[in-house]
Amino acid sequence: MVRVSNSLLVALSLTLLGPLSVSAQGIEARFSTEKTNYLVGEPLFVILTVSNKTSETSWLEFQSPDLAKLLCDDFAVEVTAAEPAEEPWGCGFAGSCGRGLREVLPGKSSTLRQLVSQQFRFRAGAYSLHAQTSIVVRRQNLFDSPEVDQVNVYDTLLVRVQHGNKNQLESAFKPIVTDLGNSDPVRRAQAAAAITEMAPPFLESVLIEMTNTKFSGSAIVALRRADTPKTRAALAQIANNSDDPMLRMAAIDNLGRTRDLAYLSTLFQLMESDDKSIENAAAEAAGTLGGSEAIPRLSTFVSSGEAEKRISGANGMGRSRAREAVPILIGLLLDSDSNVRQAAVSGLWLLTHHAALNGHEWADISTVESAIAVHQRWMNWWSSHGASCELHGMADCSSPEPLEVPYSRTRKLEIPHGRVRCLPGPNGNWTLFSRVLSAGE
Repeated sequence: MVRVSNSLLVALSLTLLGPLSVSAQGIEARFSTEKTNYLVGEPLFVILTVSNKTSETSWLEFQSPDLAKLLCDDFAVEVTAAEPAEEPWGCGFAGSCGRGLREVLPGKSSTLRQLVSQQFRFRAGAYSLHAQTSIVVRRQNLFDSPEVDQVNVYDTLLVRVQHGNKNQLESAFKPIVTDLGNSDPVRRAQAAAAITEMAPPFLESVLIEMTNTKFSGSAIVALRRADTPKTRAALAQIANNSDDPMLRMAAIDNLGRTRDLAYLSTLFQLMESDDKSIENAAAEAAGTLGGSEAIPRLSTFVSSGEAEKRISGANGMGRSRAREAVPILIGLLLDSDSNVRQAAVSGLWLLTHHAALNGHEWADISTVESAIAVHQRWMNWWSSHGASCELHGMADCSSPEPLEVPYSRTRKLEIPHGRVRCLPGPNGNWTLFSRVLSAGE
């Protein structure tokens, strides 16, 4: 590892004898891993240990060079040979997890563990983990207090991942499961993150128990990832019976992503809920799971006299990847309710990756008159492309292409891939397409 201080420049040659650490202004830091050999499917943490060798308390601000995770991670780790762990689902990026300064008492150390397995999936092989961060040292717990020093820390850590049998992997997870009962809340949270991220099927009972803890949100997603008959049944039970409406919606969403058509009837039943949020979540999940098989039931919602049911039906069709959903959604562009029309625009974009654009702006559908013009443009496009166009879903989101102009002759509207909760709509409404995104994602 090499560390560079603003007040003292230190250059060291990287060796393979182990992590290096150098003190600058009394602050020492180094990266490490818990071991060098891992099993496929085993959580991998990178550890940053910061020691305060001074006689005064230091307050540390970590400035990760990874801008996409600047407000969430204390340091960045890049593994170019590994596959990304993030599941493609929805569009954009969102949120921040802002934090305060970290206190390190005189003569003490602070250890930060980051679950690299949340970013990368490791197959069997050798990997180089490039870790780096910048530590701003202050003497007060204030972001605007004077900066005593700044230390840049970076290192390359070598690990090897190999195949193992089920018993070996279970043994590797035993101390992590034990940490779920650790008195240290940080260790408990790290254990929960490791278990829910990796979601090994042999921990299905642990994952089900975790749905009754503060880690219930991530446990719901892990039940889908574990993908066993027991975890799918648990999702259905929570979707039907939980007292927490947010947990129910997350369970419904993930049940729709299981690919187990045996639960389509469960989602149809949930669509009849008096709770409109549950109704909509179930309609979306039914579209995701059932595809064309869900269209007849969703069509009954689209023809309902209640605007909220029509919106739920449109949202479900938008997730269906079904060709027969497109002309139905085009027809909804003439709906008397503007929110229904907006849901139709959202569904058409998600299904076809196209939109009625005026230049680089979404065409206005705020009035019935303006919506008629958009409807006609869609009718023209569908008559020419309906038989051959590719249909899409939540797993392959894209910026919209204009209906009238070949895509190569226009600039894409940039919509980054990830987890953003709001996108630009046809009349400047930045919350229009929020229903396109997955609950709890």
